[in-house]
Amino acid sequence: MPTYALTTATHQRRALFMRRANAELLMQILFHYRDQGRFLLHGFAIMPDHLHVLLTPSRDQTVERCAQCIKGGFSFQVRQSFKGEIWQTGFHEHRIRDEEDFRNQLAYVAANPERRGLREYEFVHTRHLDRIDSMPAGLAPEYLRG
Repeated sequence: MPTYALTTATHQRRALFMRRANAELLMQILFHYRDQGRFLLHGFAIMPDHLHVLLTPSRDQTVERCAQCIKGGFSFQVRQSFKGEIWQTGFHEHRIRDEEDFRNQLAYVAANPERRGLREYEFVHTRHLDRIDSMPAGLAPEYLRG
């Protein structure tokens, strides 16, 4: 299965995830769908106005369906306390080509909070390694696949 770096932004780039409860809810949504087996979750950064995720959809899911679950799951849960649009339409996806691309994308996601001045940021995968899936074997060079 292909692995993707997925980025999606809030409507009009509003800083919805500066509110701790919203960031925690979005992180719970990521782990919920990961635990359901919809995708492998390799990394994430929940930024104040956007989300970066590295994921591998399960065999019966597409990257579009994974994005729909994440965005829709959050929207459904937050709808009682928030009126109006939550997400920008669509998302950006980058299909990971190989191990080097995977490591570069993961490093970019992990460093995103610090680049934005969020030094002790907890809504990033490096703070939750016990819930993060390793790099898919298919991305490793042929000689490492065994």
